[in-house]
Amino acid sequence: MSLKPLGVGIYSAAIKKDKLPDSGYADMIATTTRLNKVGAKLGANSAVHAMTDVTGFGLLGHALEVARGSKVSLVVDMKALPFLREAAQLAQQGCVTGASHRNWASYGASVTLPLHCADWQRHLLTDPQTSGGLLVACEAAEAQGILETIREEGYAEARVIGRVEAGPPVVRIGV
Repeated sequence: MSLKPLGVGIYSAAIKKDKLPDSGYADMIATTTRLNKVGAKLGANSAVHAMTDVTGFGLLGHALEVARGSKVSLVVDMKALPFLREAAQLAQQGCVTGASHRNWASYGASVTLPLHCADWQRHLLTDPQTSGGLLVACEAAEAQGILETIREEGYAEARVIGRVEAGPPVVRIGV
């Protein structure tokens, strides 16, 4: 599960290029100032097996940390990922950070992207987040209930974004 929308780094790059609309700035501030307090509640749930905050290494980097630490493969559904409203359009316009490029260079060999994944789509996945959401791994049978708990705590954008599979510690992106 992912709790907050992705795209904070893209929005930050857009600010530097004077391309972020006022509504985008308001969205960015709202997500970066919302604390991940629900993590304490989730940590007490025995169905939750792992959590990490999504920050500077982007979703892929932190997902890979979970995969490596747990010795499993993670499969992420690209269509299920929550993004800030303008993130895709801004990424297509080249509003990406240098850290996004460095992130991919450091862990891209352990990630499988869809065959026709455009660079701008990859940047959405490697985008460094400031005060990003939590990435939560839990028992599949409990996922919907845990998702409801998260949403009740004020994280309306939270989504089930993939699954854990037996296999080498890698991340695969599905469409």
